Amino acid sequence: MPKSTHASVKSRHGDLTVQQHETDSPIIPVHQIEQLHQFRPDRVDWIFEQTQAEAEYRRTETHRVNTFVFIERLIGQICALLIGLSGIGGGVYTAVNGQPEAGGTIAGLAITGLAAVFLTGRAKKSDNGNQ
Repeated sequence: MPKSTHASVKSRHGDLTVQQHETDSPIIPVHQIEQLHQFRPDRVDWIFEQTQAEAEYRRTETHRVNTFVFIERLIGQICALLIGLSGIGGGVYTAVNGQPEAGGTIAGLAITGLAAVFLTGRAKKSDNGNQ
């Protein structure tokens, strides 16, 4: 994501303006390529080849990271399902063996705990998305 900074000061003696632009793009600005072409025209093609290689590498890394994020989320969902089923199963087992209040409490706490974790996780994701 490019970042831009702009500052200006006005006084009775004149104006001063400073601008700065940062980007994580792998290609250098056109005016710098033109300057490079003036004293080393053979290196301009090399710059474009390296830029293309960097872009291909970034695409493969992004795909790989997205695959790992998907696997991580899938494993998290499966673990949450196992925790929920274990809590409900333990509550049912306890209720069937003569302690219905304890069984209801165990199952209710398991479901409430999972709901709290999911809702807290969604709130954190939405807070990070607004920054």
